[in-house]
Amino acid sequence: MRTENGDGMEIERNSVSFRILEELCAIPPPVRGISAVMLNRKFSAPQAVAELEQEGLIAERRWDKGSGGVLVPTEAGKRLYTALAGETIR
Repeated sequence: MRTENGDGMEIERNSVSFRILEELCAIPPPVRGISAVMLNRKFSAPQAVAELEQEGLIAERRWDKGSGGVLVPTEAGKRLYTALAGETIR
């Protein structure tokens, strides 16, 4: 299955972009998020992470105090994942 983001990015089920969204959406909401470094280490796809961020499907959530942050799925990213996966997420 393939679906398109509103801006034209096509994502296929089981593509690296889908797997990144899946990884982020599987984390329980209170602790949801993974650093860009860890995503790149796991998927070896910095371009896919950058494209997802550029398309507004993932975004950085920064800490209240201090440096650093984690990438989380946006509402658009969660909707796209749900459409591709055929399952609902929290």
